[in-house]
Amino acid sequence: MIKSVYFGCLVLMLSMTNCVSIAVNTTSETAPRIASKEAGVRVLSWNISGDAFVREPETFRAFVKKAQANVLLLDEVDPSTTEDQIQSAIKGTTLNQNDDWYINFGQSGGRQRDVIVSRLPQESLPEFSRIIPYPEYEKDRIRKRMIEADMAKYAKSLEDGIAVNGVILRKEGRRLLVVSMDLECCGNEPDSWEEDKRRIETREIRKIIRQVINRTHIDGIIVAGDFNLVSTGIPLVNLSGPYKPPHAGLIAAELYHQDGMTTWIWDGRGTPFPSRAMDFVLYSPNAIKLKEGYIFSTEDLSIEELKKMGVQSESSSKMSEHLPLIAEFVWQ
Repeated sequence: MIKSVYFGCLVLMLSMTNCVSIAVNTTSETAPRIASKEAGVRVLSWNISGDAFVREPETFRAFVKKAQANVLLLDEVDPSTTEDQIQSAIKGTTLNQNDDWYINFGQSGGRQRDVIVSRLPQESLPEFSRIIPYPEYEKDRIRKRMIEADMAKYAKSLEDGIAVNGVILRKEGRRLLVVSMDLECCGNEPDSWEEDKRRIETREIRKIIRQVINRTHIDGIIVAGDFNLVSTGIPLVNLSGPYKPPHAGLIAAELYHQDGMTTWIWDGRGTPFPSRAMDFVLYSPNAIKLKEGYIFSTEDLSIEELKKMGVQSESSSKMSEHLPLIAEFVWQ
């Protein structure tokens, strides 16, 4: 069983084996099947791998309806995606048949943009409503490292900016800062340019979160997305903070598959790489607590549940290489 520890311990962790054990304040019971009647902020965070909701809108709709989330944090969204496509994909997914959703498209990240969809009112933020640049001196350094590694074709991504988006959600008179992001992929070695780039990205995202906190009142924080933790836990440490009091440090929601033990989110079966936890939901425990949550996979469902949803056992793997994370938070 994964033990619960604070992020301060992560400073000493350099291996992926250790950095997956980073969670607190939840149960390890079997995944809940429906949202509770008195729902709080119920988040579905998912690396959608481009345009899954366009290719498979009915399956996507079934996933969202099953989760009963009121906040969708979608990362790695194709920039050609339109609001109409998203509205069409989520139409009819709520129990009360009210299809009023707010949608905010991230401007940064090129082909890996982040889209925040919610039934809660949103306040856009100037800090995130733009292309988030890499610092010039860091950009030049990473570009040189790409060229040295014969990966010059990826240098253009540096001009697209960091894949991140953020808004403030209003719930029960309080203001929740919600950030969705997608870090650089690959690079298993601690000294790889990819790991270097991830660390730069998380330092810049943390800096922007601090700017928002300094500028306006925030009651709580959620940061979620694809961390691509294939090397060290340092990117996760960077994003955990600490932040200006009373927010302090963020912690990761402890989430499992339906068996209450399995934690992988990225499916490495059929590849040279192991399945592992690469996506996380971080939150500020001083303000909100994790009520319930799980990692959703159609492979975990019974035949009856699959029929009820109108999906197949392999639907998750067809939609994306990453599984959705569902986590419900309530105010402390």
